[in-house]
Amino acid sequence: MHTVAEILKSRQGTTLATLPPTATVREALQIMADRNIGSVLIVQGDALLGIFTERDYARRLVLKGLASADTLLADVMTTRLYVVNPHQTVQECLGVITKGRLRHLPVVDGGKLVGLVSIGDLVNAQLQAQRFMIEQMENYISGNLG
Repeated sequence: MHTVAEILKSRQGTTLATLPPTATVREALQIMADRNIGSVLIVQGDALLGIFTERDYARRLVLKGLASADTLLADVMTTRLYVVNPHQTVQECLGVITKGRLRHLPVVDGGKLVGLVSIGDLVNAQLQAQRFMIEQMENYISGNLG
């Protein structure tokens, strides 16, 4: 897998975890726990407004002593978003993640939210590509070109 589109295609059938900004942190945490994921995208209609992550929970709620049942996502979500498009390569996305010190990248195509990739998705795709290349090189060296 060399592009974001290929990663998203391999996960077809998976629905994005989204909530409106008026939802509570408790609702986001429940979705994250139920689905064993680390973030929820915050959307209003078709507009991507932000992301709420485990890091946001730790730094913006727990450390400030706020209650998850009473706090709205709008008040604690990350609004400075780094986004990628489906045509970007895994390498480009890893660069964005490294530079921004991120764990999740929303995928936007033509202004529309189409997916989310995590650092784990990108590292796994990179490892698959490396394994494929190694197998090809081993076959070439051993003369098994078929």
